[in-house]
Amino acid sequence: MLHTSEELRAWFRNVQPLCAELFNAAHVMCGNYDLAEFALRSAILDVWLQQAAGGMGFRERLRGALRREAFAAALSDEGRTAEFTWPGPGPGRDDSPIATQLGQEAIRTQRLVMLRHGCALPLRQVCRLTGMTQRQARTELSRFEARCRRRLPAQDRARTEALIARQAKQLLSQSSPDTPQPGQVYRAFEAEAGTIRSRGPGMWRFAGNLLLALLALMCAGAFWLFAVLVQPG
Repeated sequence: MLHTSEELRAWFRNVQPLCAELFNAAHVMCGNYDLAEFALRSAILDVWLQQAAGGMGFRERLRGALRREAFAAALSDEGRTAEFTWPGPGPGRDDSPIATQLGQEAIRTQRLVMLRHGCALPLRQVCRLTGMTQRQARTELSRFEARCRRRLPAQDRARTEALIARQAKQLLSQSSPDTPQPGQVYRAFEAEAGTIRSRGPGMWRFAGNLLLALLALMCAGAFWLFAVLVQPG
């Protein structure tokens, strides 16, 4: 567990390059800005509690934690009644035919494409978030892919789906004026981490000792029962 502010800041530097992508993924999944912020903070704190350091697998661990937290928040009672604030993916950095086509789609299709290709969610989870059936989602995705294919140069049409996925991920990584700034995210993380540190390590040591004691009692009871059963009548 990291204890000093310097250690926290050093750890958070591994998170900072992903802040925009993680928040945007949470926003498209939750559909609501406040829930997306909550999911982002929860995911960062979860990975920190796992004592995960930067390096191989760190980014995927963050993305996985973000998907879990955002999915849970979106399907919670609060998530089901929250105002829908997701504005769409925004324009691409270049004149990509796929980004242009996506910008012309209805918000429902934009969200469907970003959930499936940007967030890389299984179709079953996409349907739970959107309320669509799998048949409806497949049909809409196929029609969007067909429209993109007609826009692409002939040599790129065979890999339309891969190009859609790449463009969707690029759009997720873009920051906008509404995206929380890394400094803002860090301050929230530092405050929550400080609250946890103020309760430990004593609390966590006590809980661990209590669990060990319970396990010891269970083992002792099992040995006693075995001894009783194997005694001659």
